[in-house]
Amino acid sequence: MKRLLLLAALAATAPLAAWSESNSATGASGLTASARLDFGISIPKVLFLQVGTGTSYTDNAEVDNINFTVPANSVGNGTALVGTGGDLFSMSVVTVRLLGNSGDISLNSTTTGPLDSGIAGNPTVPWSDILVTPGALPSATSRFTNGAIAHPAFNTGASGGPGAPTTVAATGRMVRREGLWLYTYANTKTLPGGTYGGSVANNGLVVYSATVP
Repeated sequence: MKRLLLLAALAATAPLAAWSESNSATGASGLTASARLDFGISIPKVLFLQVGTGTSYTDNAEVDNINFTVPANSVGNGTALVGTGGDLFSMSVVTVRLLGNSGDISLNSTTTGPLDSGIAGNPTVPWSDILVTPGALPSATSRFTNGAIAHPAFNTGASGGPGAPTTVAATGRMVRREGLWLYTYANTKTLPGGTYGGSVANNGLVVYSATVP
């Protein structure tokens, strides 16, 4: 019985012996013995995108709302309007953060068509009327480089879809960038009353995406 246990113990340690090394030396003068270890560190690929409310490196399902209310005496006068909502300043401004460790990041936006009011006979508002101004955050996060991040152009087609992607360049295969986007409404069209966008059904949702090789 003891012999069987000893054999089992030797069999259990055999795989470990394949990863170790030993060396011995004998003699009457100075001796040297050496043994080596092989170290490895595995780093996973990481990709993080935040647009609006969120916490770095954390998933957050909240979707911020950006709303523009045109004053009655300013409809279609060509003066761009700042809205409300977003996570910064309560004035249609959102935080943007990107983190990736496998090279340049391609950043894009996808729409489902022009902003609709859901009212038969009303025109629609093209996404080209939603203007985006990139900028730096008022306060920086230590692990990110703070500054303007180019906004990917919206798809202005009748059926929507992905827009024109922008590339956020990596340094040493790393991207750690943060900034803000300010949204304004161009207000160049005299439109019938109604709420244009504001829901998925009325094409108000934009999906931002980040991809890496």
